[in-house]
Amino acid sequence: MKQAYQAQWHASREVATRLVVTGTLVLTSPAHLGNGDRGAHVDLPILRDTLEDLPLLQGSSLAGALRNYLLAYEQGFQQPEVRGAKRMGLAELLFGGVKGDSEGEQSPLIIDDALADFTLAEIRDGVRIDGKTRTAQNDFKYDLEVLPPGTHFPLRFELLLPEEGDQATKLRASLALALDGLQRGEIALGARKSRGYGRCAVATWQVVEYDLRHSHEDLLAWLSAEHPDWGYQPAQVHNSLGVHAQREDKRKIFRIAATFELATPLLIRSAEPLNDGDHQPDVVHLRDGTGQPIISGTSLAGVLRARAKRILTTVAAGQEEAILNSLFGRDMHKRSANEQPSASRLIVHEAQIAGGRTLVQNRVAIDRFTGGAYDTALFSEAPQVGGTVTLTLSIHNPSDADKGLLLLLLKDLWTGDLPIGGTSSVGRGRLRGCKATIHDTGQPERKIVSDEGQLKLPTEARTVFESYVVALQKAKERSSEA
Repeated sequence: MKQAYQAQWHASREVATRLVVTGTLVLTSPAHLGNGDRGAHVDLPILRDTLEDLPLLQGSSLAGALRNYLLAYEQGFQQPEVRGAKRMGLAELLFGGVKGDSEGEQSPLIIDDALADFTLAEIRDGVRIDGKTRTAQNDFKYDLEVLPPGTHFPLRFELLLPEEGDQATKLRASLALALDGLQRGEIALGARKSRGYGRCAVATWQVVEYDLRHSHEDLLAWLSAEHPDWGYQPAQVHNSLGVHAQREDKRKIFRIAATFELATPLLIRSAEPLNDGDHQPDVVHLRDGTGQPIISGTSLAGVLRARAKRILTTVAAGQEEAILNSLFGRDMHKRSANEQPSASRLIVHEAQIAGGRTLVQNRVAIDRFTGGAYDTALFSEAPQVGGTVTLTLSIHNPSDADKGLLLLLLKDLWTGDLPIGGTSSVGRGRLRGCKATIHDTGQPERKIVSDEGQLKLPTEARTVFESYVVALQKAKERSSEA
């Protein structure tokens, strides 16, 4: 009996220290933390706590996002996880084995569920556009509930550490890397992360360390953490973990951040009315929860995909569907035995429009036969006029052909040839490029500026960009040879 007890004791984790990390997560873009069911008043509602009726961020959702971040950091985007005691990575060390792994261990990190600070939510419209007719497809109109930017979630992590040593140091470093990703806003939560949803950040952390082996005061402080009136205080309180993971960042990203002026009025329809006194326009431009006009990531991605297909049909005929599916993700509604849905490698951020104003315009439908106005066909629209916007587009694991395609899309946006939003047939949605910064992993940062309508960029950058477009054109040659 004694031997069995000793064997069980040696097999335990022997927790010597508990690290409790707290911070406030703030959404910087809308987030859809869905409950997986269809709602009574909205097609895709958010998840709420049944007792408090407050928006809920599950600890399991946050753990999945952090684990995926560590995997991408160590092994690159969309790479299979390498498991095993001899090659244990930071993700497996911190979050334990995955389902079905008989040799995996339980995660030493405890992540609490978090409730938002208020119950208000936005309603966003969603629609699928037919690429040929450029109109909405039947049965593909829906709405979803999203949490607005500025929503706060109080986070709490608790890390169980063994006696100080190599294992404890690695666990601290793994958690420090994951928390650093949250602090820098590199981790997104919820659905539609590749379309600008779920961006978030944490400004500061508070780290409380409880030494359970050598300090009775710390043990009592941990036991009475929810009862501060008992008078027990931990000995060590910090604003960081004090360590950093010495790992190479394996993520490969091609990112363009381009600033544009609105050359013409812009109208992306909103489901929410415009608070403009007694007069309410029939159609208003989309705004976020702070009241700022925006260009949504879903709208921008839709027009980029449609234009990319036209470009590929010209320069890479025969490969357009394969390149589109690889870059924008494979359509989940066209599932087959050989083609499963895939995530988008193109990440499009939602962007606020700075400056400008809303202008209400009256329109009327004309009968082409009589030349007169249709009855009951007078309506008003409130597009966004003027202002500037910075659009951020990123590609994970980019090939040179991917980079060339994104640069061609940037050119069409820059020159106003690619309109965004609705009613583009009456001249709306055109942009005018001002400047752009291009980040390419392993390459120096390059800039493009517009000086009185003329583009300025270094000769070396021009040569590199042309090589990317040539790589895209060679996709057609490879298709012909095949």
